[in-house]
Amino acid sequence: MNKIISDDWLSRILKRPAYSLKKFHTNLNQKDLPKGKKFIWSKISVDDIKRLVCLKNLGFYVVDTNVNFILSENINTPKTSNLRFAKPSDEKQVRALAKNAFKQSRFYKDPKIPNKIASKIKEEWAGNFFIGKRGSWMVVVEENSKIVGFLQLLKKNINTIVIDLIAVDKKKRRNGLAKKMISYAYRNCLKKNVKIEVGTQIANISSIQFYSKLNFHMYSASYVLHMHK
Repeated sequence: MNKIISDDWLSRILKRPAYSLKKFHTNLNQKDLPKGKKFIWSKISVDDIKRLVCLKNLGFYVVDTNVNFILSENINTPKTSNLRFAKPSDEKQVRALAKNAFKQSRFYKDPKIPNKIASKIKEEWAGNFFIGKRGSWMVVVEENSKIVGFLQLLKKNINTIVIDLIAVDKKKRRNGLAKKMISYAYRNCLKKNVKIEVGTQIANISSIQFYSKLNFHMYSASYVLHMHK
């Protein structure tokens, strides 16, 4: 059965109806899709060629190849006092950081989505944590009363957390802050037998190298496709 889910949040930002296509048969056709002006996105395994061809025939195009990693052991980093869980007063600074931090995201890569809108999506994405609409935890790095990094996390199950967003101020990169935030999350978000999952773009070589150095192991890859009508 075809499963098309309306996304009210994304619809508001894009100013048109937005949907995610979660499950579908390879005989999916235009009449099965919502009518009128719309944006639809879908994610499929890289080895699912039949569904890839189906979507391309409907006008979808690949905007990203996503690779997924998993970590099953803690990263040993010294405990530092400038790491903590986010509090409501951090929202403004976290939003400002998120607004300019995700240039490799699928929304920036899509030529039909203006960069201003792509920035707004990520800003709102991080902001949703503070109103209880996205994320189970957020770890922040604070230096001289300024938030210079944040890590937004989802709880997948009783022993697995997922990195939803991670960002470090451009001037503070290569200082090990991302590594410290991940280690903090490993120690403090779940009780035991912790696994951390994360997805990144295959074109984001620096991100792939970073996770590989931390002993994350790749376990799957997916195409992400968009359609605009």
